[in-house]
Amino acid sequence: PVLQQNNAYAKPYELLVEMYSPLKYNEIDPTLFVALTYPFFFGFCLTDAGYGLLVAIIGFILYRGMGKVNRTMHDGGLIIIASGVWAIILGLVTNGLLGDLWTRILGWGPALPTVIDSINAFKYPATILVIAIVIGVIYTNLGFILGAIDNIRYGDKKEALGSQIVWFIFELGIVLLILGFLFPAFGMIGMALGAILIVAALGILFWTNGAFGLMDVFGFMGDVLSYARLLALCLATGGIAMTVNILTNMVNDMIPFVGIVLAIIIFIGGHIANFLFQVLGAGVNALRLNYVEFFAQFYMGGKHSFEAFKAKRQFTKIKK
Repeated sequence: PVLQQNNAYAKPYELLVEMYSPLKYNEIDPTLFVALTYPFFFGFCLTDAGYGLLVAIIGFILYRGMGKVNRTMHDGGLIIIASGVWAIILGLVTNGLLGDLWTRILGWGPALPTVIDSINAFKYPATILVIAIVIGVIYTNLGFILGAIDNIRYGDKKEALGSQIVWFIFELGIVLLILGFLFPAFGMIGMALGAILIVAALGILFWTNGAFGLMDVFGFMGDVLSYARLLALCLATGGIAMTVNILTNMVNDMIPFVGIVLAIIIFIGGHIANFLFQVLGAGVNALRLNYVEFFAQFYMGGKHSFEAFKAKRQFTKIKK
């Protein structure tokens, strides 16, 4: 049995780690990494300040309500609050506030005053995709580092080489190939070194895992490209919210008197439906990026969490 010890911020996220599997004795605890990335991934998927505010309010109600008597609700409320805050921050800098409410409905300008134009999701989706892929490379490599550390501690150096270290060799080879192609200063030497490293990586995969080890290349690429879902959900949230706003304006302009009532119904109903759908998608995909793409690189998990040997009672009767 294992008892986790984390700081006050990371402590609630033990809930998410234990949902996957309780920590195995002597392996690295991933809770802090989940605490840093889960709310960020959630916010990246949602990327809307209006929806993020609703998420944070729901989390606060849960934390201050059922969280007072139930530890799971307490931790869940804190996780939801942090996720909502990240959605607010990323929504403000990428121009997401109930879609394009600021521009289309309120008419207060071409973009939110807080927006960073170069990462405006409506104007530069390709930039968001590049950011998502870079995040994927960094987080996947962090998983490789943790996995290599665990395997070396277990004395399984061959596994560390064939399952984690080999990918750094493979990535360096790809980088040298690209640099050799793009910059004449690297030229054929850079491309040749890159090709040698890639072939060496494939040889290590074959040596450590057999012929099927070569198939891991596609798995590695799939893990990194999975982070493109951050862009997909970001655009889905904003796109559907924008559609709701367009329909709201159309109905309001086309139908005199009654149009305003129908427009309000469409606006509220459409955004509620989009909110529920996108929050579910953001929550599931933020979990997936940790469980499937990150944990798969190093986390084994155990069977049991530590529970203190004690009696649970509401009342104690003492005899004199």
